[in-house]
Amino acid sequence: MLVQRQMSVIDDELDNFRKVLNSYIDATSAHSDNLHVSVQKNPGKSCYIMYEFWQDRISWMSYLQTNSSKDFQRCIIDIMEDAEIVSTMLLPASWWIMTNN
Repeated sequence: MLVQRQMSVIDDELDNFRKVLNSYIDATSAHSDNLHVSVQKNPGKSCYIMYEFWQDRISWMSYLQTNSSKDFQRCIIDIMEDAEIVSTMLLPASWWIMTNN
């Protein structure tokens, strides 16, 4: 499963956001059901897009209940310019196997 998260950050909070984001990436990457995490920053904007690849929907939903995920949500809520946009897409397992071998 692919999860895309788009986050627009208040300019004055960028340093704080980067610290929180790095902690979240470290914790998420270490989770056994997470396959990959990648973050892109839109040039010229304070907008970040994070891509998380999970084994399945249940794994991701379960991870949302962890302290790492809850802490990230609590930290970013006050430093966001707009509401976070989250979208998901189910991908066949064969796609992940083929692209990573």
